[in-house]
Amino acid sequence: MRRLFLVRHAKAEPAVGRDDYDRALTARGRDDARRVAGVLAEKNVLPDVLIHSGAARSKETAEIFAAQWRRKVELQEELGLYDATRDMLFQRMRALPDSRVRVAFVGHNPGLGDLAGSLAGSGAHSELRRMAAKFPTCGVATLDFRVRHWDDIERESGLLALFLTPAELEAGTD
Repeated sequence: MRRLFLVRHAKAEPAVGRDDYDRALTARGRDDARRVAGVLAEKNVLPDVLIHSGAARSKETAEIFAAQWRRKVELQEELGLYDATRDMLFQRMRALPDSRVRVAFVGHNPGLGDLAGSLAGSGAHSELRRMAAKFPTCGVATLDFRVRHWDDIERESGLLALFLTPAELEAGTD
C-alpha cells in the first residue's frame, strides 16, 4: 500500500508589494499548521517525508508540521512543486521512489486540490464532497492506494482516508 498526503500551505501574507514566492505565513497560518499537524500526530497519520515547493509559505508549513511530530520526518525541497498543475503533480507522484511508502507534497492550489480530486475514487461521500467544494489553506488530503509501486497509481484509484481542515478543528469536529 502507498499513502500520499496532499498538504496545501497554511494561510500566507497577501502578495501585494512582494514576490509571490517569498510570501510568509501569517500568525493564523502558523497556528493552523500547528493544530493540523497535532491532529495528524494524535491519529498517528504521518508521512516519512515532506516534499515542499521551496516557496516560503510551503517550506514554513512543512517545517511547522515536522516540528510538531515526535518521529523525525525528512524535509525535501522540490522547486517543481511551485505553481505545478495537476498533471505535473501526478507525474511527479508516479515517479516517487518505491522505497518511500508514505509521502507528503506540501504545495499550492489549484494544482494540489485538482490532484486530490482526480485521485480520490472512493471514501466517505461527505468527505469527498467537502474536498471537491474547497481545498482550503492548511487542508490535508490523505489518500491510500492498494499498489506496490507509485507508477501503478491511476486516476480515481485512491481511497480518501482523511480530509482535515483548520475550519473543522475550530468547529470541534476533528
